[in-house]
Amino acid sequence: MDFPELFYSFWWLIFPLGWFIAAAWQSWMRLRRHNAAMEVLKSYAAKGEEPPASVLNAIRENNETTEAAETGYSKNSSRGTTAFLVLLMVGLACIFAYAGYTGMLGLGEEGYFIAMILGVIGLAFLGSALFARRD
Repeated sequence: MDFPELFYSFWWLIFPLGWFIAAAWQSWMRLRRHNAAMEVLKSYAAKGEEPPASVLNAIRENNETTEAAETGYSKNSSRGTTAFLVLLMVGLACIFAYAGYTGMLGLGEEGYFIAMILGVIGLAFLGSALFARRD
């Protein structure tokens, strides 16, 4: 199989790989921010001083952002965002299922497979929306 055939068969993998790389980068940057904040606190502790309130507020804000990124829950999060993601994934699943059924784009059973993956992702977003913690 040469490269054009390989690309044609697996072009859609670019998106999950891109999301994986973006998530890894975001996690790395979050770790660097956390380590920098700890160094600032260590420097104040070494001097025996109380850190200013602005420094503590910045660290607290960073921790809330980190918690929101890890849990998918934020005080400012919108249910509309989750509903959009559910509809997007289910809509894409329907499109790929139809493409598999009709043979559009040369997709056969591959279209059904992609539709199943997108459908499961849509169900995961729906479950997340239904069982998300509320304050």
